[in-house]
Amino acid sequence: MAESRQTVSETLAGIIARRPVLAPMLNAFEPLLEARAALPEKLAPLLEKSGFELPSWQPERARQGAPLLAGVSLNGLFPLLRESADVLVPLLGRLPGMAEHETSLAAFFTDEALCLRAADTLLTGHDAALVDAATQSNIPPAVLLFALETVLGPVLRTLAATCDAPWDERPASWMQGFCPVCGSFPSIGYLDKRVFDEKNAFLAGGGGKKHMHCSLCGTDWHFRRGACPSCGKEGSGVMEFLRESRNSRGERIDWCTACKSYCPVVDLRECDGTPDMDAMALGMMHLDMVAAQKGLIPLKPSFWNQF
Repeated sequence: MAESRQTVSETLAGIIARRPVLAPMLNAFEPLLEARAALPEKLAPLLEKSGFELPSWQPERARQGAPLLAGVSLNGLFPLLRESADVLVPLLGRLPGMAEHETSLAAFFTDEALCLRAADTLLTGHDAALVDAATQSNIPPAVLLFALETVLGPVLRTLAATCDAPWDERPASWMQGFCPVCGSFPSIGYLDKRVFDEKNAFLAGGGGKKHMHCSLCGTDWHFRRGACPSCGKEGSGVMEFLRESRNSRGERIDWCTACKSYCPVVDLRECDGTPDMDAMALGMMHLDMVAAQKGLIPLKPSFWNQF
């Protein structure tokens, strides 16, 4: 049986115990991360009421690298977005530099047409259209992007939970470095733990398979350890990693020697438990700083890795 993941608060408490210097930032984000993690359960009845369904898996589209939500409008999901915003926007307002934008963000998430258009734009990657929405709402583009990802995330996680099987149980079904559900890049990767068969003590797996964790919809999927999720190159010498010489606890940066992109990765075989991956990504910001000093580019830009 797979080990259950820690809660956000348990993961952050463990990180703070090892790295007290990160406590101010982690404590500031904890209420937001906890609320976001709890929202999918609250949003599930609204999703059922909406009648919106995740498209069925189509192997041919997958071979072409098309995630499930590619070309799909999010019309019908506004009630979920509004509920998510009502919970999360006030918490966003408590973060450093965000209080002055709280009123504008609250107004943005009450405008159904604008909000849904921006959400669709986020999934298609049309940055210019998102900048236009930010200008129209008098919100800095970086602030709107962060807020939109934060609010849309629980909605997409509620939707992703309706998949007929976890993606990391379908190792041959998706070969891309971006999410098979929403198309976003991962915020963190992990190497899985050793697996023991409770019925047969002589059967065990060594673990170490690489999984990527979507920063937006929370989907996990298998990915090749020697390949770059950004440029797709693979082979000897393509992927390198950086880690502390002592007390790394499996935490490292995997970076591509070809395109210089990187992604935080944690080796769960060196961890006591299985952390909440969103909290863990935040808790590895000390390695983001090292990566920035080396001129590496985050695979998934976030509020805390832009230096």
